[in-house]
Amino acid sequence: MSFLIHVVDDEPIIHDILRRIFKDEEYTLEFSTNYEEAVEKHKRRRFDLVLLDLMIPGTSGLKILRELRKSDEDVKVIIMTAYATLESAVEAVELGSIDYIHKPFDNKELLEMVRSALRSDNKRGIEEIKDSLQQGQAFHNIVGASGAMRSVVEKIKKVAKTNSTVLIEGESGTGKELAARAVHMESLRSSAPFVVAYSAPDELLESNLFGHKKGSFTGATADKTGLFDVAHGGTIFFDDVATVPMSVQAKLLRVIQEREFIVVGETTVRKADVRVIAATNQNLKEMVSAGTFREDLYYRLNVVKILLPPLRERKEDIPLLVERFIEKYNSINNKSLKGITDGALKILENLSWPGNVRELENVVESGLIMSDGERIRPEDLPVELVYGEPTALPSLLKVDGTPFKDKVDLFQKSLISEALRQADGVQKRAAELLMMKATTLNEMMKRLGFMGDGKD
Repeated sequence: MSFLIHVVDDEPIIHDILRRIFKDEEYTLEFSTNYEEAVEKHKRRRFDLVLLDLMIPGTSGLKILRELRKSDEDVKVIIMTAYATLESAVEAVELGSIDYIHKPFDNKELLEMVRSALRSDNKRGIEEIKDSLQQGQAFHNIVGASGAMRSVVEKIKKVAKTNSTVLIEGESGTGKELAARAVHMESLRSSAPFVVAYSAPDELLESNLFGHKKGSFTGATADKTGLFDVAHGGTIFFDDVATVPMSVQAKLLRVIQEREFIVVGETTVRKADVRVIAATNQNLKEMVSAGTFREDLYYRLNVVKILLPPLRERKEDIPLLVERFIEKYNSINNKSLKGITDGALKILENLSWPGNVRELENVVESGLIMSDGERIRPEDLPVELVYGEPTALPSLLKVDGTPFKDKVDLFQKSLISEALRQADGVQKRAAELLMMKATTLNEMMKRLGFMGDGKD
């Protein structure tokens, strides 16, 4: 028996992937890329299943779903999209879809989902889909449906119920504090305090952590309660444990090993009922080898390691993150943007994001503030992101084996980038600065591969 599957998606690469997934003889695929084509095919024949993308140019997957139901109210539909929202998922279920999968999807997961749909008349309920979307997109404010982030969330859930120390590693801006808070909120300590310990000089940090008695050192003019007392019963999070001075590392090790500490200026030992979570953007193993971090403390901290991937390794999460940031800054700035244009999103997806999620959030906030339309457009983004930073003249003049024509192209692109920067992205103004026609500048930008089209 052969099953006829109708794929409604405008991306050729998705067509190729699905052809490979459903290459067996029991599946026959037909493809549509727009509303008219999809509706017309359903009027002419009956399909066993529809794989429907929510984002179709000129329309929406939900609109197509409504029309498909008119011609075949029993057709089974699986929604697939990279732009999933809880509201659209719920509406899709109410309209009759039987399941929902995020792009980029796991091939085996999709195949099993299709097999299950074809052999069963049951569909997932709204509450179940709500749960899966919330887990995939915003687990304690951790946004991401990529495989890398799903693995992070699963690890957090496993370690949270224990009292083990946790070491969170990741580049700046990857969300280490968010991950630490998620561990705390999923733990049995969630009703107790979550306290963040920031870096400080030796004496001050020791006082901040353990507290001090009045007169115990110069400047100690009153008793002070330390963070380990404040966090009693809860969690203390070391924001950048690599910067903890060696003199304090020994005392921190004692707290973790013996669950006790001494207030500065006292002799009485106090019990510490606190879970320790540490984060770093440095390689602690290398610091141990260099003698700048205690080996015994490293192993005490590194009971369970959670590695947060940089944004450049999970770019499929960018649409979800952008959507969440637009929602956040709409509220903060009293705006009502509906989203981001495909052109602007493509620019964001093509960047390397050295500042990771934090940098993306700042860019989205800036774009939202600058936008005077319904969506963030390329011209609303910072000019240097859209057109690139100008290349320094000395590097352009350096003879380094680069072909002459490529050097000329780089020089032209650098000049145009600087002109656009000075003209705030307005092409006509940039053309005037360069003393050329706007049409000539536009053609040069196309030839040189500029990502943004600029403002008119």
